[in-house]
Amino acid sequence: MTGYRFTAMTSIMTAILAIESATGPCSAAVWQDGRLKAYAENTSPVMQSARLLPMVEQVLKESGLEYRDLSAVAATIGPGSFTGIRVGLAAARGICFAAGIRGLGFTTLDVLAFGAVALAGGAPVLAILNAGKGEYYYQLPGGAPRIGTLETALAAAGKNLFIAGNVPPLCLPPQAGGGKEGEGKGISFPRADILAALAATRPPALPLSPYYIRPPDAKLPSKKM
Repeated sequence: MTGYRFTAMTSIMTAILAIESATGPCSAAVWQDGRLKAYAENTSPVMQSARLLPMVEQVLKESGLEYRDLSAVAATIGPGSFTGIRVGLAAARGICFAAGIRGLGFTTLDVLAFGAVALAGGAPVLAILNAGKGEYYYQLPGGAPRIGTLETALAAAGKNLFIAGNVPPLCLPPQAGGGKEGEGKGISFPRADILAALAATRPPALPLSPYYIRPPDAKLPSKKM
């Protein structure tokens, strides 16, 4: 099993299934009795719908659990890929409905920031994801997700920050902890193992509803009169 190791200070639920597919790569994890029990990921940005549920089955099997043993399902709600967000939320909602359990939603930027805290050495964390079209989703400590240019995000963050996200390394300023110019450090995309730890230790969660920030490019057909 790969992934970051987290120790929950307080775990309020017995078993949590975490699902992440909002930014391209997809992953699944099980958190049980205060620790990560299983984790699986696929870093390919395609075919999330075909790969996600087999990974869910895999982590449940490794944990010795069935769906009825879960107390909640956590999923990222965005911002990120329109398709990826929908795939993850559809899977999470379906499992919650079938098993009669709670759904816990967290933003992709919250997951990134949570995963980077242990790596940041006390420095503030800028969570940032490429939104395309020359824009970036970003979140400052204690703030809400925003969208803007890379220059806007870095200016808002100030100096001595630790960057977590998928910004090309050559765009990054020096990282906290001794990094050199152009060397990105830390996590580059949200992961289900980090999401599972976040869900276990930092309630309350958001509803399992898409959180886009920017409206999706896809438009539903207009109704004919």
